This record gives sequence, structure tokens and C-alpha cells, in this order.
Amino acid sequence: MTKRLLFVASLFACTVLNVVAQDFSVDDDFGVDISLGAEKELLPDLEISIEGDLRTQQNSQRIERYVLGAELSYKFLNTKKFDMKVSGGFEYMWNQKLEETNYKGTWEGYDWDNQLIKIDEYNVNERYWRNRHRTSLGLSAEYSPNKRWSFQLKETVQYSHYCREDSINQLEYRYDEDDDVDGDYKVKHDLKSVDPKDRVVLRSKFTVEYNVKGLPLNPFASIDYGCGLNYTANKWKYSVGTDYTINKKHKFTLYYRFQTEDDDDEPNGHMLGMGYKLKF
Repeated sequence: MTKRLLFVASLFACTVLNVVAQDFSVDDDFGVDISLGAEKELLPDLEISIEGDLRTQQNSQRIERYVLGAELSYKFLNTKKFDMKVSGGFEYMWNQKLEETNYKGTWEGYDWDNQLIKIDEYNVNERYWRNRHRTSLGLSAEYSPNKRWSFQLKETVQYSHYCREDSINQLEYRYDEDDDVDGDYKVKHDLKSVDPKDRVVLRSKFTVEYNVKGLPLNPFASIDYGCGLNYTANKWKYSVGTDYTINKKHKFTLYYRFQTEDDDDEPNGHMLGMGYKLKF
């Protein structure tokens, strides 16, 4: 039985790494995720947890987000090998939106030699910070055939509200027809606002974890897929890492993640994650 489980887990981990290798691009971003958390059992099978999180982007040169969240979970089915629980959470996020260039068209005209020239015109929105509030409702099931292996599937519905932001710096680059130098731009500085928006995402996460005999290590691999329910988005996260348990109260986590994203909130990228959790 153990050999078969080892084969399945190895195949799963190889699949994760193979997909990561196929999607790798030199243009992908790299960031670091650092988290601190604590959890406490309020009643039998009822648990509350809080966590703070910091992420970087642009090859870890800039802060991408600060996060503070809390979650309440209840294990309504608790057997020797199979558990199920429901959870609800809230997160406050402060995100930094990177500089964005929006193409606005092409100016066409003729130079002094009567040659046709084409000049692109565009807007540049400078970096800005934005508040976001997220609530989530999740249902998870975990199967542990023995003391070493566990398999978990979690389904989560997330609702995120992006707050309105005013006074965003915007530069408008337009061709200056009155300038004697070909190709010069007339730059206009302006302030704009970003309207609020709401997004609903359904996430499915499958995780395989193994407890190494004689060592305080729990290596894991996971695949996380998210799709937009009220907008178009498909996001994949592939992770491999390990938990290091010092004792019943203290646990460290180290992982590597590759994620793909087809909307403008987060770029494709690689992430190194580090976390610490205290259990009361």
C-alpha cells in the first residue's frame, strides 16, 4: 500500500514540476511571500486562525501586497481516516498596482520629406496602492489512509471588493503636430480615478502530504485552480514544499510556487514562500 501511495505522490509531484517547466518564461516575475500566523481551538473541532502576509514583486524589488486575515473553521465530520470541515474567512489587502501603459491609437502624417510616419499614442498610469476586501467560504475533505499520507481537496468561493481610488497619476503621450522636430510627444499630466469593482472566484485545490518517519518534516505538493465566476480569468498555482514541525505549538513552512494568470491583477511568476505558525 505504501509503495503504491509513494508512486502516486511521486507522479503527482512530477506532473506539477513538468507543467511548471513547460510554462516557464524568462519574462516571468519572481517574488517572496512571508507570513506569520496563529491558531487556537475554541471548542472541540472549532478553530480560529489569524495570519499576516507580505508579498514582493518585480523580482522582489517592490512590495506587492500586505494582507491581514482571519478564518473560522468547523470540522463536522471527524473519523480515523476521513475528515470534512467548513470554513469562512475575511482578508484585508493593500495592493500595489504596477505602472501600466494603455495604447490609445496611432497618429499618421507626413514629415518634411513627404514621407509617411506613424507615431503611437498612449497613456501611462503610474503605480498606486489600492484597498481590497475579501470574504471566502470553503469546504474541504481530507483522507489519511495511514499515519504517513494525507490527501486533501478544498473548494472555496471568494468574493473580493476592490475599493475606489482617486488621484491616480496619469501621463498622456500625444504627437505634437506643432513641433518642428519629427516624432516629439506632447505630454499631459492629469489625475484620474479608478472605479470600484467586485470579483467572484471559485478555487479548487488538491494537496498531497507525506510525514517523513523519524523526522519533523511533512513534504507536500499541490495544484490550485481558480476561475472567475463574474469575469474571465483562469489561474493555476503549482506548489512544492515542506512543513517543519518543532513541536505541537511551533511550525515553519517553506515552499516554491509557480503561478499563471491571464488577467491584470497578478503576472505569471515564481514565488518563494516562508511562513511561521503558532498554535495555542
